[in-house]
Amino acid sequence: MPAVDLVRLEKLGIYNFRNLQHVDMRELCSFNFIHGINGSGKTSILEAIHTLALTRSFRSRKMDAVISYEKEDLTVRGELRTGFRPQNTIIGVRRPRKGAVLVKVDGEKLSTAGQLAGVLPVQVINPASFELLEGGPGVRRQYLDWGVFHVKHSGFFEYWPRYRKALQQRNSLLRRGNIDASLLAPWDRELEAMGALIHDARGKHFTLLAAAFESIYSRLLSSVATSGVDAPSLSMSMTAGWKDGDQSLGDSLSVNLAGDIRAGFTRSGPHRADIEFRVGKLAAGDVLSRGQIKTLVCALKLAQSRVLLDQGISTVFLVDDLAAELDERRCKAVFKELVELDVQVFASSVRRSDLNDDWCMSRALKRFHVEHGVVSEC
Repeated sequence: MPAVDLVRLEKLGIYNFRNLQHVDMRELCSFNFIHGINGSGKTSILEAIHTLALTRSFRSRKMDAVISYEKEDLTVRGELRTGFRPQNTIIGVRRPRKGAVLVKVDGEKLSTAGQLAGVLPVQVINPASFELLEGGPGVRRQYLDWGVFHVKHSGFFEYWPRYRKALQQRNSLLRRGNIDASLLAPWDRELEAMGALIHDARGKHFTLLAAAFESIYSRLLSSVATSGVDAPSLSMSMTAGWKDGDQSLGDSLSVNLAGDIRAGFTRSGPHRADIEFRVGKLAAGDVLSRGQIKTLVCALKLAQSRVLLDQGISTVFLVDDLAAELDERRCKAVFKELVELDVQVFASSVRRSDLNDDWCMSRALKRFHVEHGVVSEC
């Protein structure tokens, strides 16, 4: 196993972020518990960390809704301790109401926000996460690609933009109606080449992901099962987005051309990939209980970070009000896995008692209380 590039957020500054006007959090620990009534600003702290990592909130892509009322911009600053580097990494993100986002790392302005990707990998577990099983295929593709993107030397960062550009060009031609296939040929070749590379990168990551998931899901279920009833046999598989067992993507594009012209868009390719979960021959979402579905999704998030950790990449977990979604036994089981991963955790709850000190298993813990946008240690 490669040396792990552990990531720890040690300082966090938040300015004009929803109702958080000026927040300065220092000496952050492995586990950081944040408490406050609904609307106090506790989830906004998690959002701010996500913005520091990806320049956007996980709750809203409309930054006007995130910037404090009557303020022109928001700023999030963080100081990271990363791996064995002698000096901490300083990240700053400024989002104005008008104009481009400004991102700086160690005082150097980044030319694109995309260059920030990978500096602070974050994994979110919140109520919206549970759409991972019951939501559309796009949600599961995004989950899978998050992991593939962070895998070093996967090439995904290069392949995907090229694929998307070719897809847009092909779809633009398809919308014209009855066109000559020769006009599509260069874009078909690019889709086939990039699509094969994307599928291969996803497949390698998925194989590791499925193995890690099976192990973690089994442990989570066994920690709450009383008689084996709570542990149905579950399988997961990745679909390519075309019948890859029967034909290449290029063949699929050719065979389906007439249908694509009628539809006005490309119906085959990695942009149609999915992850399927089944209990026997039935869709898992139709069989599992709400508690089992939520346990499954937590296992998927944990498995994703397990795979990256085995490749030397550490993540930071943002866990929003898990006690409102899972019972105490399941929460305890999830936190046991987080301890085993040795990741940094920021977790929110309404009541202090919703997050138990014992769940951290003697790891360093700090608690914060939020009230009317004011954050204090407690």
